[in-house]
Amino acid sequence: MSLNWKETELLLSELPLEGSYIQKITEHSVNAYTFSMFSKSEKAWLLYIEVSSPFSRFCKTGIMRAKAKKMQRFTQYMNAHITGRKITKAVQYPFDRAFYLSLSSAENTIRMHVRLFSGPGANIIITDEENRILELLYRRPHRGEEAGRILTIENRMDEGPKHFEVRAYDTETFSEFLDRSESASSSEKLRDNLTERLEEKRDKELSLLSERLRREEKRREETAGYEETKRVADILSASLYALKKGMESIELDDWERGGKISISLDPALSPNENLEKLYQRYRKDKRTSEATGEEIERLNAEIKATEEKYASLLSSESLEKLRKAAERPQTGKKDDDRKPGVWVAIQGFDVVIGRNAKENDEILRHWARGSDLWLHTRDFAGGYVIIKAKKGKTVPLPVLLDAASLAIHYSKAKKNGKADLYYTEVKYLRRAKDGKTGLVLPTQERNLSVTLDEKRVKEILNEIS
Repeated sequence: MSLNWKETELLLSELPLEGSYIQKITEHSVNAYTFSMFSKSEKAWLLYIEVSSPFSRFCKTGIMRAKAKKMQRFTQYMNAHITGRKITKAVQYPFDRAFYLSLSSAENTIRMHVRLFSGPGANIIITDEENRILELLYRRPHRGEEAGRILTIENRMDEGPKHFEVRAYDTETFSEFLDRSESASSSEKLRDNLTERLEEKRDKELSLLSERLRREEKRREETAGYEETKRVADILSASLYALKKGMESIELDDWERGGKISISLDPALSPNENLEKLYQRYRKDKRTSEATGEEIERLNAEIKATEEKYASLLSSESLEKLRKAAERPQTGKKDDDRKPGVWVAIQGFDVVIGRNAKENDEILRHWARGSDLWLHTRDFAGGYVIIKAKKGKTVPLPVLLDAASLAIHYSKAKKNGKADLYYTEVKYLRRAKDGKTGLVLPTQERNLSVTLDEKRVKEILNEIS
């Protein structure tokens, strides 16, 4: 609930504004600030000002709210021109919920006008002593409120037809009551808003993951018949003598199931080429089916982890934790459409994790350089981990150990909780001839035995979720 003019008057009489110095200004949002003050009588104290909201107010506060991530233009101006000044006067606009503070320095005196109005009149405006506007929170040219213009101040003669009173309060000062009650109401509304945003973010993430899962399941269905392809190829191989180039199909005895089987052929290919085509299809479908199986397993685990993560966040009592989660960008290095795999930063080093054979292959082909470091678990299928090289710097041991934990986390060794790994520079990898997608053979490799630090892995991955 916004202040009325009598409450504004009472607050100005309660607060030790005159004689206080402004030591620091902290921006919390586009319309809320805490001024760190110091006076001889009160010593250090905090003044909270919020305008242009249902909870517009100013009061002494004992809470330092969360700092905004990015400082806006007006805050930068205040830090440059107001910090260090002494408040010499605090003057209320007659019968109005607005006031100005005279701020003096050795050079000059300026004014900070605080308007707690409803609607477009709400503002914080810095002027000189002649009320020429120097800077302001909201620029409103249609109201004549822009730098260089003279600020128009309406001097009311009375409060008008409506009579106002100070709300009943059960604290020592009205400022204390206001800070406690309005902060509680504001927090409740903020929680509702953050919860709604977080639920929307959760639903979007789960929808994206579910769509990726659906695509992988479709791919697995399309390649699920690879064993049947091999069976047909084996039958064809046993009767290769009966094939002739130019045949479009052949009917052979199905010696495994009985009866006859009709096999389609490419008339442009030789018998051996037709046979090899079938075996190539078998190998390709098998690789794809195995890779999609791993990805489906990983996606199901990620969906479960995402649901648990948001359930924990939404049940949290910490508004700051909710705010950080709600404001964290949806898109980032993880799941970036232009980059394969998971990208994280560890102590200034970029680390890339391939989650399946396709991503491993793409990362090595297009995103890794010869001087980058490659890690992989021994004797267990899993993702490749690449630590991007930095000129003139060697990879610190903590970064190497974190990368090793990530390699175990994204491998079949995860259940064991530990694994042996090998690592080498990318330039010492060579591709296996006719090998699976992404398969490489390391040379000049070094060995590493690591116990999975699941807590550390979660910390790293939570920074990009």
